[in-house]
Amino acid sequence: MIKAALIGCGMVADQHTSQIQRVPGAQIVGVCDAEPLMARQLADRFHVPNCFSDVSEMLKQTRPDVVHIATPAQTHFPLGKLCLEAGCHVYMEKPFTVTARQAEELLGLAESKGLNMTVGHNLQFNPEAMRMRELVKSGFLGGPPAHIECVQCFSHDDPTYGKALLGDRTHWIRSLPGSLLQNLISHGLAKIAEFLPADRPTVIAHAYSSPYLKSLGQTDVVDELRAIIYCGDQTTAYFTFSTQLGAGNNQIWLYGKKASLLADSTNRILVPILQNGYKSYLRFFLTPLIYARQYRRNSWHNIKSFLKKDFHMDYSMKMLIQSFYQSIQDKTPPPIPYREILTTAWMMDDIFAQIGKTS
Repeated sequence: MIKAALIGCGMVADQHTSQIQRVPGAQIVGVCDAEPLMARQLADRFHVPNCFSDVSEMLKQTRPDVVHIATPAQTHFPLGKLCLEAGCHVYMEKPFTVTARQAEELLGLAESKGLNMTVGHNLQFNPEAMRMRELVKSGFLGGPPAHIECVQCFSHDDPTYGKALLGDRTHWIRSLPGSLLQNLISHGLAKIAEFLPADRPTVIAHAYSSPYLKSLGQTDVVDELRAIIYCGDQTTAYFTFSTQLGAGNNQIWLYGKKASLLADSTNRILVPILQNGYKSYLRFFLTPLIYARQYRRNSWHNIKSFLKKDFHMDYSMKMLIQSFYQSIQDKTPPPIPYREILTTAWMMDDIFAQIGKTS
């Protein structure tokens, strides 16, 4: 039995609580929020036996095996440290910490205490992402990716962050070094970090406020980012974060020597594309048919998953939590390697050091 506790009872807490309760052998023993009413309402709705407004008291009374931290990013480092020092494994919502140095310290502390940590990069555990990972490991690309292109989009109409952020001039996201970007881009950067051969790639970034934000007079928020990432002469990557391309556009392309892969996390699609040797006009006739077959296979794969009741919207979070809990029980490395967490954090540091000059 894994005893879990949750710190932070805002909107994302519902996702954590519901998915923990889907994991066999897991039990939520307590929830905590600085606002007692927030903790009480979450406990009541999900039938959690204990609620608290003091983290130390919750850790002392419930003695959880693992703590989920779903609070504003500025609190992640002190809360993570407190939980680790209490002997708890930690699932940290993204972004992992505000700076890479903080991430290094937390992960070092976890290793010294024999504890596991992970970060809420749950999109890495969508079905298409896991299938992509296996194909790359099998050598489908003909080696490591030579080039990566990742697009992550967001809508200001999103009720979770978009409307709340624009409607509140004191919102906690505004005080982050990267404002809105810092709370969101780790999802896309983590997808790239997984396939980079170097821990500290070179990053060239340009960021600015979209025409929409400028029309509202909210240029203190940066919502457009273009970044070039490269590891010497080995792997290059382009990363785009945008609020102007439509919310339903979140994709990553991996290009290799023999083939390429497209993973679309919005539509749960994976398209493996092998180079073909068709001569003359055949490639114009046969290649579209091959693509059509790939999309048809994705459709059937999704339908089968739906019929097996394994296709709920937060499936990826459940898979990450389940994998993380399994690593705790088996005393094995966590599902997201620490190298990837740190590489993502360093890329974010590099980006935010540059965007003040380009925003």
